[in-house]
Amino acid sequence: MLTESENEVIGILSDAHGNHAAFILGWQILSGLGATRFVYLGDAVGYIPSADVITSLMEMGDKVLCIKGNHELMLLSAHYPSCQESCYRLQKTAELLSVEEKSFVSSWPEQLRARFSAGSCLFLHGSPHHSTNGYIYPDTDLSKFKPRSNFVFMGHSHRPFIRRNNDSVYVNVGSCGLPRDDGRYGSIALFDPAEGDVRLLRYDISSAIEKFLSGLFDVHPSVIEIFQRRSKSMQGDIIEF
Repeated sequence: MLTESENEVIGILSDAHGNHAAFILGWQILSGLGATRFVYLGDAVGYIPSADVITSLMEMGDKVLCIKGNHELMLLSAHYPSCQESCYRLQKTAELLSVEEKSFVSSWPEQLRARFSAGSCLFLHGSPHHSTNGYIYPDTDLSKFKPRSNFVFMGHSHRPFIRRNNDSVYVNVGSCGLPRDDGRYGSIALFDPAEGDVRLLRYDISSAIEKFLSGLFDVHPSVIEIFQRRSKSMQGDIIEF
């Protein structure tokens, strides 16, 4: 359960997709900026066959609250087209997870609501219409959503933004491990629950993707293509670490 503590900020990450080094770097940056509690918005697995992000989230104990993403649902149910396995690599990831880690992932809710001084918050992976599979992009019409929250935090589209519609602030924190705008820069968010301030932060994950680009790790060519994308209009502040 999330409760407000004096002078405390919350670090928010999403969509590591097995990129453990990029996840750890994002967590270290948020910790260095004062975050002592964390929310992880799902898709710790998928695309990069690794259990390491799950292991690290489990080791963080009560410092982190996790939300199920669509890739966690597919991993737990094994219900997705078999032709997608060469890209998703979820069967391989499931083989790497311990019984305890699978139970840990199964315990994650599909959304979380909390109330702070700054207002009510909704944390989920997708959208208010569909917690795990709904997509919200920088140009999505937000007027169709009625989230009953002052802040909506999400991931899933891998495209970060902060936008306001009526009484709600929508924050897509992007992807810490597989950014789809510029593949060089992971995305994370820092939230002050007392003041309502939100910062989107971008950080260089070049060292974390070198093993994929050099062919030292077995991933689908489409994943390599994402890492090679470049953008002149990234959302968020580039931070040195």
